Amino acid sequence: MRRFKGFTLTELMIALAVIGIIVAVVTPAIMKTRPNKNKMMIKKTFYTTEQIVATLINDARLYPDVREACYHPDSAQATGMYCAWGFDYDEEVNYDGVDYSGDTKFGGLFKAMLNVKGGDSDDELKFFTTDGVRWDLTGTEGAWESRKETPGTFDDQSGASGIGTILIDVNGDEAPNCRQGDTDEEGNATCSEDDFDQYEIQILASGKLQINPDDAKAVEYVTINTSIRDAL
Repeated sequence: MRRFKGFTLTELMIALAVIGIIVAVVTPAIMKTRPNKNKMMIKKTFYTTEQIVATLINDARLYPDVREACYHPDSAQATGMYCAWGFDYDEEVNYDGVDYSGDTKFGGLFKAMLNVKGGDSDDELKFFTTDGVRWDLTGTEGAWESRKETPGTFDDQSGASGIGTILIDVNGDEAPNCRQGDTDEEGNATCSEDDFDQYEIQILASGKLQINPDDAKAVEYVTINTSIRDAL
């Protein structure tokens, strides 16, 4: 009778050990090459914001450039009154049959250019888009009103004014719902450097924008391996 030779227990243990080593070596490489969904969505939402802001600030029907009128000797500026241009021009305009004006003008127009799925609260400036992103534009409500006295700049934000903010959660209600560097009352980190899904975009009345420097990892995600300018 023909006898079949099988593996010994020692051989099986050696084979399992080799497989374990291979898995341990290969897994990190696979994880590194695997797409990071949040990273992709941060890039997408930033570019979307950049495009919408550029569209709004360059549409003279919505935000007319009235600098020439402001510099005229008989202008409102010459009599001590403020003359606005940029996003602090909050006079009423009509876009697609809807009127927008006042503190929520920018937020309303920005929202109108997105594919909105629904709101997440009683505030019209907090809503979801069809790709699952949660947008919070309450930081733009009346944001540029104070620019009339002290314009804010990205270089010096100590007490700066005239900077609107948009808080974006790239995966909506899914955890962890935090920004890089978030801490609890005792100062302990509640959101790791790589485990975050929220970041903030800052916008000047002139249309210039940047990611909040505190969201350093988000800045890295947007600028790495791209032609994006270091200073927007």
